Parts: sequence; structure tokens; C-alpha cells
Amino acid sequence: MDVPAVFLWVLFAVWGACFGSFFNVLIYRMPREMSIITPASHCPGCKHKISFWHNIPVLGWLFLGGRCANCKEPISISYPLVEALAALLGFAAAFLAEPSPWQSANLVKSISLFWLFLTLIPIFAIDFKYLLLPDTVTVGGILFGFALSFFEGSIGWLSSLIGIGVCGGGLFLFSVICSKILKKEGMGFGDVKLFAGFGAIMGSELACISLIIGALLALIVIVPYRLLAKKDMKSPLPFGPFLGLGAPVSYLFGKDIIWFFVV
Repeated sequence: MDVPAVFLWVLFAVWGACFGSFFNVLIYRMPREMSIITPASHCPGCKHKISFWHNIPVLGWLFLGGRCANCKEPISISYPLVEALAALLGFAAAFLAEPSPWQSANLVKSISLFWLFLTLIPIFAIDFKYLLLPDTVTVGGILFGFALSFFEGSIGWLSSLIGIGVCGGGLFLFSVICSKILKKEGMGFGDVKLFAGFGAIMGSELACISLIIGALLALIVIVPYRLLAKKDMKSPLPFGPFLGLGAPVSYLFGKDIIWFFVV
């Protein structure tokens, strides 16, 4: 069935806001080793359960005037900001997949970009602060990419499976070798699983481009920051956000990048 792209723009924006609401839960609970399923959403202060109407992304916070309905304590503005950002990223995913509003939407491309864009939020929020990557994103990306590979217009299940093996196995092996040579922990296993997920979604070739882009971004940002802030150059660094940024860039422009350097 052909779906006009403009319909997907709106739908993905709404879905993005809903994902943003879930990410707020994930960002708060995952580093504290709390279940993301139970208990239901509640005020961190008085523990009062948040009703459905007050939990509507962005609008719920506005209805409440930024305060808990029960104890009237302020609710951080970060919650609606995350939801609004997720809505914007959801819209961007569908728009970049097909910018002509009345053309048929590219569903596989839209869904792939939706995942790659939206998961940047928990990757940035959690990895920068805690040096952790949630399995919801890493393992979820592997399962999501492989499931998507069975749909028409995808890279195909075999390419997805190869992408998982080559990217996950290759980065894990690289991490082990680096840890032996440098006598310290190499690449975190969360990064390995995240990269394997990118291989599942876009195949090993484009995923490797995302790794190169991520490594370059990390060098451009982290090294000057550590020098200016006088940080220890040997201390662990969060690579997930940079790898995550490289993924949608590679998905959209990776083939052009390969063509530019090869041809």
C-alpha cells in the first residue's frame, strides 16, 4: 500500500514524542538499575502515580504548569524538552527518507532512520554521564535491524546477519587486541553491541563508514576538550555518542562517501 510521505512525517513526529516519553524513563532508571517497566510513571518526590492525561508527551507538562499534580513540586523541564526533541527527530527521519510530501513514503528507510535518530537521545544522555549504553538500544538495535531485514526494500536477512557478525565480532576482536597491547580495557562491550546493531540495519560496509566517522568526530571533540580541561588522556571516554552520530550520516550518505574515495 502506497502511503504519502507527509502522512509519515506527522505519524513519526507523534511516535517520536511517545518514544521521548519512554526515553525519559530509561534515562532516569537505567543508571540507577531500576526496572523500566515497573512501577508505573510516578513523581520522584511524592511517588504519586502520574495519570494518563498528565503523561501525554509535552502537553502533560504544560497542562500541569511544570509541577506535580499531587505535591506541586517542580517537574524538570528536561522531560518535555526530550519529548519535543524526539518528535523533531522522528519528523526528520521521515522527511529525510522522502522529502516530497505527496510521493510514496519509503517505509524501510524511514523506519531505519527513525531508529538511528531517536536512539541518539539515550545514547548521549546515558553514555556521556555514566559510560553505559542500555541494552534496550544496543541489543534492541540488533533485533530491530535483523527483523527489518525481512521486509521488501531492506538489505536482506543475509546481509543483516553478516553485518552483525562482521561489525560485532570485528570490533570485539579489535577491543581485545587493544586491551592486550595497552594493558587496559579497550572498547566497551556496549559499543560492540551498538555497532553490531548498525551492521544489522545497514550492512557491514555502511556500518564501517559510520565507525570511521564516529572515530573522527571523537578525535575532533574529545582530544581538544581534554587538553583544554586538563583531563587525563588515559581516562575512559564515551565513544557511543560519536558512533551513534556517524550511523545516520553513513546511512544517508555512506554510498556517496565510498564512491568519492573509490572512483
